[in-house]
Formats: sequence, structure tokens, C-alpha cells
Amino acid sequence: MRDIFSDLYNKVLSFFVNQNPHDETKAVAMSRLKTVLMQDRVGFSERAMQMLKEELVATISKYMEIDEEKFDLEINALEESTVLNLAIPVTRAKTDEEIDEAIKEQAIKTQAKAQEIVEELEELIKERAAVLAGVSEEAKEEELAQADEEISETEEEMQETEESKEEKEETNSDKKTKVKEN
Repeated sequence: MRDIFSDLYNKVLSFFVNQNPHDETKAVAMSRLKTVLMQDRVGFSERAMQMLKEELVATISKYMEIDEEKFDLEINALEESTVLNLAIPVTRAKTDEEIDEAIKEQAIKTQAKAQEIVEELEELIKERAAVLAGVSEEAKEEELAQADEEISETEEEMQETEESKEEKEETNSDKKTKVKEN
């Protein structure tokens, strides 16, 4: 008798439940299209939507066990406002001990993430400092090259001056010799 009622129940239920996989795919596609259009209208990006969903799941998961696969987040634009709709299937509420443990785990994860960010920033700072030091080293090398060039020019001028002086001395010496001869 129980089997008869079960069969009858399943047949009646089958009239109301859509079992055509094509219709399911269509429904999913329509839902995604509506989401994209709504995000466009509201100005909320897919990335921001995903980040919001992840943060909400993480926060709610501290206090309750939820079915993440069935978690639904929608943003709808009305005439003058935006509405955020959430469907969160809750499996069970967590105990106080489980909540405390989840909060500690979240704090540890947050601290680890903060440490990663600090390390990345330190690396970026070191790279930037190296680049800046390289620029200043190049500037120093350029200044040294200019100074070397100026020194070389000055040495050449001094050498020319000495040669000119020697020539004058020779000329003077020749003149003195001529004067003595005369």
C-alpha cells in the first residue's frame, strides 16, 4: 500500500517538476543573462559580485553551516534604489565553541594574508629602491664621465699651454741668441 502511495506521489510530483535538461540549461542561461544585465544596470562588476559573495560566505560560515553551492546572491535595480537579495540555505547553526574556533581560524588566515601583503610590499619597495639606486648610480656615473671629460679637456689645455710656453721660451731663447750674436 505504501508503494502505491509513493508511486502516485512521484507521478503527481513529476507533473510539477521540470525534468527536461534543455529547460534547465535555458533557465541557467537566462539567470546568468539577467545577472549580467542587472550588474550592468547597477554598475556592479562580476569581480566585485564574486568578492562580495566570497566574503558573505566566509562571514556566515563562521556562525552557521551553509550549502555554498545553493548560495544565491542577486542585485536588482529598482526605479530609485538597488536591492540585494540573498538566498542562503542553512544546514545548521554552529555551537559557541565552533564559532570561537571559526573566528580564531579566520584571525589566523587574516594575519597570514596580512603578512603576505607586507612581504610583497617589502619586495616591491626593495625593487623600487634598487631601480632608484640604479638611476642615481647612472647619474653618478654620468657625472663622473662628465668630470673625466672636463679633466681631460683641462689637461689638454694645460699641455697646450705648456707647449705654447715651451715654444715661447724657445722663441725667446732664439731671440736672445740672435741679440747676443748681434
